Amino acid sequence: MNFELILIGTVHGDPRGYERLTRLLERLRPEVVTVEISRFSVRYRGVWEDRWRAKLQKALASLPPGAAGHPAIRLIAAQISLPFEYRAARDYGRRNRARCLPLDLGAVSRRHLPRYGELLSPDNLQGLLETPAEPQEAIVDREFQRARLALEHPPWRLAGQKSPETLRREFFVARRLQRLTLKHGRIAHLGGWEHLVPWRDGDGLRTWLKEQNPLIILADEEE
Repeated sequence: MNFELILIGTVHGDPRGYERLTRLLERLRPEVVTVEISRFSVRYRGVWEDRWRAKLQKALASLPPGAAGHPAIRLIAAQISLPFEYRAARDYGRRNRARCLPLDLGAVSRRHLPRYGELLSPDNLQGLLETPAEPQEAIVDREFQRARLALEHPPWRLAGQKSPETLRREFFVARRLQRLTLKHGRIAHLGGWEHLVPWRDGDGLRTWLKEQNPLIILADEEE
């Protein structure tokens, strides 16, 4: 592949996401891997992840046996961990002497991460046990099908409209990717697939990176 910029669409919370991205990055061999996560989020999670996990284990001890295997509880466990996108990029970089760069604004993380502890209360987890137990893998597979349809039949409009905050984030990421392409060789960017499809409104990451002619692929491509 001769593309200098590759945008890889993921489904957040994908239980197979780390393995999928690991295989894909090893095949693509980028010199830089950027991730849809802020530096603030990486630092904050580094401080709090062990505490969140301890709180989750304490809450699970008061719930029925097997509660940890419920899809909704598994999703919570994934949510309080470093996202698989960042871990895959970080580990690929360590193995191959490639750069791993968080590439998002921190406003959303600053609002939501301090509230994660509330998700781990026994009452909240008990409520999650009463939700449908559809496997997360099935939900993720449907999302990849939806993503592929959106990529194959543009332009696409998701439900609602992009918020001003989402547009600010995508504009910020687009400008940073444009600057990086002037300084480095192949770059792979990992982010939610919704950011990678063209919208009828005309604005968005895909539009602002048009001159870079990026290759757009989905994280399940290896399969």
